[in-house]
Amino acid sequence: MKHELHDLVRYFHNVRNKKGELNPIIGEDKLAVTSALAYLLEDNNMVIKAYSGTGKTVIMDAVFGLLPAEYYHTIEHLSETAVWYESDKINRARFIAIPEAQKLPEGVMEVIKTWGDNRPAFRKRTDVTIGETVETILNPKYVFMCVAVENAKGSAYFDAELERRCMIGHTNPTAKQTESVIKHKLMHVALPKKELITMSDEEISELRQHMLDAIGRRDDERAMLLRNPCAPFLIEAIPSLFPVSRSKVQYLLRVVNAVARFHEDEILRVERDGVAYGLVTPKHNWLALRIYLDTFVSECLHMPSHGTDILQLFPDTALDRFGMSADVVKLTNSDIKKEAKRAGLPFTKLTPVLSALVMTGFLEMDETERGKTRYFKSPLISDPSKKINWSELIEKTEEFVREKWPEISKEYIGRYCGSIQLVDPFSGDDIRLGKGAKRAIDVELIDKDVKPPFQSKSDELLWDGDMTKFLLLATGDYDEKDIKEIENND
Repeated sequence: MKHELHDLVRYFHNVRNKKGELNPIIGEDKLAVTSALAYLLEDNNMVIKAYSGTGKTVIMDAVFGLLPAEYYHTIEHLSETAVWYESDKINRARFIAIPEAQKLPEGVMEVIKTWGDNRPAFRKRTDVTIGETVETILNPKYVFMCVAVENAKGSAYFDAELERRCMIGHTNPTAKQTESVIKHKLMHVALPKKELITMSDEEISELRQHMLDAIGRRDDERAMLLRNPCAPFLIEAIPSLFPVSRSKVQYLLRVVNAVARFHEDEILRVERDGVAYGLVTPKHNWLALRIYLDTFVSECLHMPSHGTDILQLFPDTALDRFGMSADVVKLTNSDIKKEAKRAGLPFTKLTPVLSALVMTGFLEMDETERGKTRYFKSPLISDPSKKINWSELIEKTEEFVREKWPEISKEYIGRYCGSIQLVDPFSGDDIRLGKGAKRAIDVELIDKDVKPPFQSKSDELLWDGDMTKFLLLATGDYDEKDIKEIENND
């Protein structure tokens, strides 16, 4: 069976807890898929920093639910000595989970930092039973941590030194997201179990085996070295104005590699000078950017919580030959609150977010009117949602492969740089990516039979006359006009 990233999304929508009860991930598809791929297939230390109750531990449990129990160890005894007493269990495990890392003592944090440098941690102590000094070793491990950001003491340990060793994700705390989760919980107690489950136990078992096979290939010392011919042309997506992107870019590239490992059969193999290489394709890059680009850019820019959402409330500011367009849209604090509320964003802590956006240069202030401060989007820094010109990337990749990988260039270009068919990770739609596509969201639907206003074939097939169920399980975002049209054409 051929697996797609959409199968991972389906898995997260059908997660069961330890009691076997349905406990799905709602509205966090990008974070969940990125976490599973980057952590399990690319050995990235992973941190989810979020407010309590926003689903970070549910995502962690779902990721580890893809593994047999013997593959991981959970550190729950949070003390200076606990990890050393559990050294045997830790050393046997492939992965380590820490559900409440904000409670870890500083000594354990130092162990994690040491692991982050791929070095073992050592501890010497006197064994009174034999009267000698003995040494305990904790071999390097890849750690998945959850951190409650409201805990100032625990968050303080996550300094720049530790953060640069980890990929960092954030759950979505918006009012719209909260509403989606509540809707599902209400539906959960109203519908038969069969109507809530959209992925069978057999399908989940096959996906788990697929992930285990990919992990096994990753651990094979004789495995090929991945090379990405598209990588030099991802520069447009990287905010080079900020020095932190020097270290963060490795995570973007690892997510691309993780996607390639998931689609192992599509990697083009070539041997040179006795070394086996695997060439990553434009498809792998497109999928990786689809699931991770926004998070990557936000992390590079140290974007404050909700920063990207707040920026989207402002129209772009254009530059003209005199320096700035005359029709700049400037919003007061009150205006922004109204727009944020309309968009379903929490706005109780708006002032710190605005201040941070001003400090990072995304917003500028106009204080010429006495007693009023107005904000507008800076024309000097591009919006984080900027996407790569995909057509140009594929053309440059072709030239690069002809020059640097001539022995395999004809096959690579013929198979991977023409009309590329793939499955959208989130909608499940079959789409075609070619040289005409401009962005990682600019594609052509292969299935032209999707009936408007349905946004995907899977949504059209889902519709059975039950609007509450439809809005809960649909992948698209439907407004009141769409809902009326669906109901009227039933």
